[in-house]
Amino acid sequence: MSAASEAPRPGDVALAAGRRRLHYSARMRATLLLVIAGVVVVLDQASKILARSTIESGDYIGLVPGFGLTRVRNEGIAFGLFPGRPELVAALTVVALIAIGIAVARTARRSLAVAIGGGMLIGGSLGNLIDRVARGGVTDFLDPVAWPAFNAADVGIVCGVALIVLGLTFFDGEG
Repeated sequence: MSAASEAPRPGDVALAAGRRRLHYSARMRATLLLVIAGVVVVLDQASKILARSTIESGDYIGLVPGFGLTRVRNEGIAFGLFPGRPELVAALTVVALIAIGIAVARTARRSLAVAIGGGMLIGGSLGNLIDRVARGGVTDFLDPVAWPAFNAADVGIVCGVALIVLGLTFFDGEG
């Protein structure tokens, strides 16, 4: 064989480089997703510990007009659905987390926004699950006047879903 026939063709080199880039990019997005999920869980749990140690249950601390801090315990799921049924709520959360994990794992490689949003969504869901399992209910403390109290995990969940939707809608398949 001649040296020319052993040399890779330019198209093969470009294809191999593209595959390496996609593999690296997918691995980096998966790592980013896990790091963000961990950060959301830590921030959520730390803020709940602070709220439980500094705010008496039911007390209101006004911060700015229309927004303050009130420590409440939510034994249900979103907006207090299924109160008094912590086993059901925890089971629904675990099922939702598994489904979310599968869906995010399949789509996070398609968009950086989806990977970031997936990390926020998973981290927020885990943060609230920790409360449900350890305390029988979720500590909520961020209290806007016209909305039920919520917590950092809820912020992660809502922002995560928004980023996933934006990522799949506007940035699907971006590099």
